Amino acid sequence: MKTTVFLFHPNLNNSTVNKALAQSLDNDIEVRDMYSLYPDFKIDVSKEQEVLEATDRVVLQFPMYWYSSPALLK
Repeated sequence: MKTTVFLFHPNLNNSTVNKALAQSLDNDIEVRDMYSLYPDFKIDVSKEQEVLEATDRVVLQFPMYWYSSPALLK
């Protein structure tokens, strides 16, 4: 089963927990750092739909900001 982690962290280098989690994943888990892929916030919807269709499990990893998610995830 393929697992894809969609990582939504605007400042991953300064995040101790999210950075450690992303780096500790197995090699068979794909991590998609959405802020690195789309720094201009223009998401390639077709590409991301292909990724979703090809995966069995989806994980959304992001920091909580005042009980909400980062802008790119919204």
